[in-house]
Amino acid sequence: MKITLTLAMSLAFTTITPAFGGNGDDEKIVVTTLEEMRAHPEAFKSVKVKFPIQFCSIGKIANPFFTRFVPSDYANFYGWSDDQKIWDRKQYDNVFGMLFLSKESERLTDLYEFDLYERLWVTGTVRNVFQGEPWIEVSNFSPMGNQLNTATLSHMFRGEAYMSRREWQRAISELSLAPSSALPPQVLSSIHKNLGICYLRLGESDLAVQHLDQASEFMKKRDHSLAQLQIVARNEPEAGLDRAVDRSSIPDHERPMWEAFAELGQAPTPGR
Repeated sequence: MKITLTLAMSLAFTTITPAFGGNGDDEKIVVTTLEEMRAHPEAFKSVKVKFPIQFCSIGKIANPFFTRFVPSDYANFYGWSDDQKIWDRKQYDNVFGMLFLSKESERLTDLYEFDLYERLWVTGTVRNVFQGEPWIEVSNFSPMGNQLNTATLSHMFRGEAYMSRREWQRAISELSLAPSSALPPQVLSSIHKNLGICYLRLGESDLAVQHLDQASEFMKKRDHSLAQLQIVARNEPEAGLDRAVDRSSIPDHERPMWEAFAELGQAPTPGR
């Protein structure tokens, strides 16, 4: 309750921005994020908001007993927050679906033409709060440019999977295929941060510094873990070295030949 009241008061004093696509009146909106609205939905009830999302799909959510959003009058669609790391399975599954556009809206045709992962600025009003989620009536949207694609998402997912198994070279191979000038800055930041970690674990401190610095350039807000990695890579790279990689996790056919002889207590003889 205390948090809700505090947020409600802060909204009243938030710097407000004229709503784009309006009709010339004094209507105002609060610029926020989907995470903030989902965390404190009651504080945004009846507030007009503007927030960025990544488009997912058209939906079929309806709850006529609690809201005005019946399928005959509204088109429902799903999206992720612009900052969600949707290459992580848990984040991908945490999609938001309480977005509703009137079927009388002149933007209805545009809604059905958006691509998967397309980034949008959405303007709307939080009309209801039900089961802990804000239900938002959308009045307008505008493309942001630069978006994820399925190929990049796959490389990032596999790259992080290899990182979790401490297969650093394989992770680098996947992550190196991911960067593109068409990606959002926060995605590029994550890619370079992961590449920096991989090179740091392999003892390639110069490459680690290079990628971590690039990650910092793309970062929208300060990342304390990234800053710490930069310090380690520059001043104490040996502290970031992975000294405990389990060689037995590598399939036999991929292991260096001398390991097989070492296990037998002998070294390979040249020419044999």
